[in-house]
Amino acid sequence: MVATKNGVKPFVIERRRARLEFTQPEYEGMVVEARLDVDMRTFFELQTLATDNSTPGNMEAAFAMFATQILESWNIQDEDGTTIPADAEGFMALPPSLGTAILGAWSEAVTSAGEV
Repeated sequence: MVATKNGVKPFVIERRRARLEFTQPEYEGMVVEARLDVDMRTFFELQTLATDNSTPGNMEAAFAMFATQILESWNIQDEDGTTIPADAEGFMALPPSLGTAILGAWSEAVTSAGEV
């Protein structure tokens, strides 16, 4: 039985997850799954790290944070067919353009209203 206050059931947050979408033709077939609903602290910290270019290491910290706290899975392989793990080490092995595309797709999805 759910506890109530003044006869009203509490609102339960359902954390969304999403398959990120990429419009760039070079990323066709790439599947990246990530958590969308993170806590506000994580969201703001990631946004600050990703946009503050004045402090060395912030972008690297943003990518590592994304990989450890938000990224769930992907189907990315290196050019030799080796599967790149969906973790911080794997994220750091990506080309910069791909890493920023993934982070950008997540930022766009997380700020969109509605179900993904």
